[in-house]
Amino acid sequence: MEYWLGIFHEDNSQLKAIARAAEQMGFTGIGLPDHVAMPKGYTTVHPSGERHIEHDTCFPDTLITAATLLAVTERLRVMSYIYVLPMREPFSVARQVGTLCEQSAHRFDFGVGAGWCEDEFRIMGQDFRSRGARMDEMLEVMRGFWEHGELAHKGRFFDFPTVGMEPRPARRVPVWIGGKSRAALARAARHDGWLGMNYPMDEIRGLLATLAEERQRHLDAGGTDHGNFRRFVIPLAMPSKAVYEELAGWGVDGTVVMPWGVENPECATLDTKLEAMQRFADTYL
Repeated sequence: MEYWLGIFHEDNSQLKAIARAAEQMGFTGIGLPDHVAMPKGYTTVHPSGERHIEHDTCFPDTLITAATLLAVTERLRVMSYIYVLPMREPFSVARQVGTLCEQSAHRFDFGVGAGWCEDEFRIMGQDFRSRGARMDEMLEVMRGFWEHGELAHKGRFFDFPTVGMEPRPARRVPVWIGGKSRAALARAARHDGWLGMNYPMDEIRGLLATLAEERQRHLDAGGTDHGNFRRFVIPLAMPSKAVYEELAGWGVDGTVVMPWGVENPECATLDTKLEAMQRFADTYL
């Protein structure tokens, strides 16, 4: 079981020190969330039914933060958990992610999702209802650039002549898909892995079973097996060795942990966060 540190809603001043400490303590990597333009008083309901963020919640840019943390570490991995891809266009994202992978010795994993906030999509100028199909086509375009260095494409959302994008990554860029709908699990089955969010244990077991069905359906239809399909999830349960052992027994490869409470004023200082990380590391790493 890999243990990745989740950094949510933290300011910039502590991030580099947290990353260095995470590497020293034995965390595999760091997961970074993503939002761009959350409007004040947004009306879309989060899939959990709870209101986790507001328009002024701290969200340092995901890819820039990833580049910073990778630059100050040597072994630590960084993942976008989860980058809302269909709010963007594929050209700049493909170049940014490809560059990030190359300049970090391929320590970056690209986790993407269709997104949930219709208000944010509207501000970003993208259609919310077609976001899944748009993301599929974006990933096709981006993979073309990463693997071939140039691409001409004609599709539902993008139509362009031959475009070059060099230097292209020397190795495959892993794409992980987040979400729990059947469509999201089927999309994950076609790529490199699945990223689950905060779900109860019973729900995780059911989602893993559905994912396995979709993965087998993909392979039975002649889909490509890239040889290292993986499963990450965040259990909605108190950390314990029993919980993590159960997840591992279900085939889960890793999880994102938060040793301190998100936006907990008692954990505001860097020293407090490092102490919480060390306690977790002493117990589980």
